[in-house]
Amino acid sequence: MKKSFLIQLSILLLLIIFTNSGIRSLVNPEKSEAGDGDGIRVDLTEDVSIFDSSPMDLEPKKGGTLVVALSAEPENLNYYTSTSAAATRFLDYIYEPLLDYDYETWTFERPIIAEKFSISEDGKTFTFKLRENCYWHDGQPLTANDVLFSFKALLNPFVDDAPLRSSYSKVMEAHIDGPYFFSITTSDTYFRNLELLGGLAIMPKHIWDPKGLMDRFSIADLQNPSITREEASVREFAEAFNTHAQGRPVGDNAEQIIGSGPYKFEKWVTGDYMSLIRNDNYWADDHPYIKGFSDKGAYLDRIVIKSITDPTAMLTALKSGELDFLPRMRAVQYFEQTNTPDFIEKFQKVSYVVPAYSYIGWNNDKPYFSDKRVRQAMTMLINLEAFNKYVIYGMGIPTIGPFYIYGDQYNHNIEPWPYDPIRAVELIEEAGWVDTDGDGLRDKDGIPFRFTFSISAGSKNSKYLSLMMKEDLRKVGIEVNIRQLEWSVYVENLRDRQFDVVSLLWIGGLETDPYQIWHSDNIGDRGSNYIGFRNAEADSLLIAAQSEMDKTKRNALYFRFQEILHEEQPYTFMHYQRDPGAYLKEFRGAKWIPIRPGYKFYSWWRAGAVQGAPL
Repeated sequence: MKKSFLIQLSILLLLIIFTNSGIRSLVNPEKSEAGDGDGIRVDLTEDVSIFDSSPMDLEPKKGGTLVVALSAEPENLNYYTSTSAAATRFLDYIYEPLLDYDYETWTFERPIIAEKFSISEDGKTFTFKLRENCYWHDGQPLTANDVLFSFKALLNPFVDDAPLRSSYSKVMEAHIDGPYFFSITTSDTYFRNLELLGGLAIMPKHIWDPKGLMDRFSIADLQNPSITREEASVREFAEAFNTHAQGRPVGDNAEQIIGSGPYKFEKWVTGDYMSLIRNDNYWADDHPYIKGFSDKGAYLDRIVIKSITDPTAMLTALKSGELDFLPRMRAVQYFEQTNTPDFIEKFQKVSYVVPAYSYIGWNNDKPYFSDKRVRQAMTMLINLEAFNKYVIYGMGIPTIGPFYIYGDQYNHNIEPWPYDPIRAVELIEEAGWVDTDGDGLRDKDGIPFRFTFSISAGSKNSKYLSLMMKEDLRKVGIEVNIRQLEWSVYVENLRDRQFDVVSLLWIGGLETDPYQIWHSDNIGDRGSNYIGFRNAEADSLLIAAQSEMDKTKRNALYFRFQEILHEEQPYTFMHYQRDPGAYLKEFRGAKWIPIRPGYKFYSWWRAGAVQGAPL
């Protein structure tokens, strides 16, 4: 589960496009139904629990190909710098961390690259004993030098990984005590330290730093701006790392990505597909049993990830046999377009809830949204109930904040802001936005209340949302311009905070540290506080919670933090959403887990499998 869970979960949250994206969650939440009278059918009896019901008396078979669709192609395949969900879902099978979650107990104790680990009495030093039978895909042994290098690369201030790096600010020093022993020390006790340190995807030093540019720098050096500013090799490494051929391995003669995981990189044909092939030298193949894995590592010969941006084309490809698995379809497809006898006979439909919430982000530095009264009004002007009912077929679970609604960090004492246009207009006028020149558009200090809503070109739900907002806000004297952007441009504008309003989705976990997104220190340097939220009390609460090891006390701090967010409304928090999908019934061992994306292919195998054929 590497970065897509541990880093994006542990560091909190990797950004992905709205409507495309220790956890012990409610994996089978309460079912709900609605009648057919209004044309909306919500029948969630197909929600799956953590493991599927595949016959256990069948012997898994090796071989075969699985073809899965994703709606967005990554901007690059550099594990640390990519912000794309498509990249991380692909790279999860190539790179591995030291440790991972046990999918059965949801404790962070499953050994991956690390065979054993220990924690010092003060909770600040973590020592790992690495496996001695773990090799890179080119045959080179994976050693403690690779682990140390990975942390150095992550902490290099010129590497384009600011959202990820910000969660590792407490890392102070590291030591190698032999080829397979590595220890790392943090400055403070932190309740997510083990997940962060153990969850970092490890990258091969001999591939990414063949010149040894980072060798003479310690972890402490890289955390010292006076050193990094003066040392040209620090910047030289970062420039090479940010543009490395392994981050963009396209074309027939592309450099192969070298990892250590159960699958190896095969090919990336831009605009078409990315593919993986089974690693026959994987360490787990010789291991009798690893919790959370299949008993023999991975079974499939080949995994192909097709890039298909149009949801209709995705479903068509599934029905025609071009795809084996559609992990996420539109609600209308799930409820109205996949109920034929032929489809039900051939495919298994599933839906599952993961800790990923959708929201609308208001750039707090823009004159229209600098006043909390206006932000509150924006939330009350958006009919989220209607959006949930008519656009996503009731599959949204309303939320008031950034914590998983089925986790114990969530403050259920807070009620969502109501849809209330009358009160919203009162708040807008209290904030000084009135129509002074009679042109039908509100203004203040000579600034018209006109803003741009940036959405990704591949998101139909974001398009529906923006059109709904445009119409509703026009009625109260506010003009909304809609700007559709390609994902790569969208991400750059987001990082540079060049937007008025965005529609996004964040991935978290049952236990989340929201520091990365909400602390004011993460506004600049392309950090993840994209909307520029600033609140001194919130900052203090986030810092205090990080070092509070008592869960009850820590949750009390987060409860107060949610009260502040609710009052300030820097986001309009929309919903958690059930992810509906379908896969070919020929596949066995499909396991469903309460994390984004909700599945892993380690255990999947194909009945009657044959050697995978090339595309």
